[in-house]
Amino acid sequence: MKEALILFSGGKDSFLSALKTLEKGYTINLITFQNGMELNTKNILVGAKRIQKKFGTERVNIIGIKYTDAIWRELICEFYNYNSEYIVNHFENITISQFNCLSCRLAMYIVSIIICKQNKISYVVDGARKCQLFAIEQPDFLTKFEMLFNENNIKIEYPLANENNDFIVKNEILARGFAPKMNEAQCLLGMPVTENGMNKEILGGLMTVYEKYLYPKAKDILNRYKYADFGGSYF
Repeated sequence: MKEALILFSGGKDSFLSALKTLEKGYTINLITFQNGMELNTKNILVGAKRIQKKFGTERVNIIGIKYTDAIWRELICEFYNYNSEYIVNHFENITISQFNCLSCRLAMYIVSIIICKQNKISYVVDGARKCQLFAIEQPDFLTKFEMLFNENNIKIEYPLANENNDFIVKNEILARGFAPKMNEAQCLLGMPVTENGMNKEILGGLMTVYEKYLYPKAKDILNRYKYADFGGSYF
């Protein structure tokens, strides 16, 4: 049977994305990430077990929590020492909140790619939605991320990318037999921009940061950490 890796945050978007992937005939592997700034990640397993209870362990594998903090740290530490003048001159205008989200999401994707390669999985599903006003969930960035996965012979899809209505998402979960109340983790740094702040200047600056700074680092990290398991707590 076909296998998919589901980026499972425990929220309604990743929950519905998992259900839709099961309906397409896939066996799903639910993975949750801990970047070092996440609260309640263990509670996410409650939602994962709800899905597993209905569809069985043969269709739903709970990988559990994988740590992305080391990868994220490699992506951000050098950048954090740049002063504002250097950032504007080399990468254009950005916001620090969106750089945090971009580098964190890229760390998640790097670990996802490594795990997929280790387990011969060629399909990844992410519940990203454009309406949530994160720069990284806008179409131009999703296209860039798709290219990164394609370079590694993996396909990533965003089944809810254009869904703007929370009521529809909740009702689709309800229609599939689940109460749409979730056990989602909370990132202490995750911050969407205001609708007025989602402008071409900020998006363009972040895209430059991705292309000139983060993407080259990602390629190097993918090679150096290809045998890592990213599991467990610290001894």
